[in-house]
Amino acid sequence: MIVVRILGGLGNQMFQYAYAKALEHEGFNVKLDLSKFKKYKLHGGYQLDKYTINIQYADALSSTLGKLGIKKSVKEKSLLFDKNLLSLKGNEYIKGYFQTEKYFSEIREILLKDFTIKKEIAESTKSFATNISSFKNTCSLHIRRGDYISDEKANSVHGTCSLEYYKKAIEIILKKDKNTHFFVFSDDINWAKENLKIENAMYIDHKTIPHEDMYLMSLCKHNITANSSFSWWGAWLNTNKNKTVIAPKQWFVDKENEIACSNWIKI
Repeated sequence: MIVVRILGGLGNQMFQYAYAKALEHEGFNVKLDLSKFKKYKLHGGYQLDKYTINIQYADALSSTLGKLGIKKSVKEKSLLFDKNLLSLKGNEYIKGYFQTEKYFSEIREILLKDFTIKKEIAESTKSFATNISSFKNTCSLHIRRGDYISDEKANSVHGTCSLEYYKKAIEIILKKDKNTHFFVFSDDINWAKENLKIENAMYIDHKTIPHEDMYLMSLCKHNITANSSFSWWGAWLNTNKNKTVIAPKQWFVDKENEIACSNWIKI
């Protein structure tokens, strides 16, 4: 038995689930621990139930770790890939973020199915999806502000992508196709409208439903991500075989990582 802790926003939860699914694929009996969400109220709480995931939940672990035979707690040491986290002995409780596809790239097709939305999407999301499909060439662009701006601790860890980053990314996309239509996503869409003027752009301005906005990102032919696991997954779930994904070279202020995929353009 392996128990994987799920915690954080939607993108982080998806990384943790993908890692758990990779362990299951290796033959381990895996369960998910959701107990931390009782006190964790940020980012909308637990959200993986929006998808057709199929790993069982562990019971409230405070009293059942012993019953499940869990003898050891293992914590991810860094944000770099650690092959030892895929060759466990069993009977372990695992904590971490697992933010690199190196843990689960081999089960991509399985994860694409697991991260299929279960329920009917909102009318506004359907309308934007129709808009995206009406253009020959499209690119999502995500601007993450929110707690990256307002929370001093979050800002010191993550920082934010500069307007210069987005301008360079847009130039790269337009060099490939000058008629590309951009779809802009942000947790501060008014700031995006005022500060990033793009021709041929639609700003996704509706009541944000995280998993549905991620779905819309994945429908675009190409993607420009923020230093955010949310738009990382929007790009990763994009099934266009000829996609161009642009991601920030500096994902964190000072943490070494392997988050951006090897075939993405990093600037």
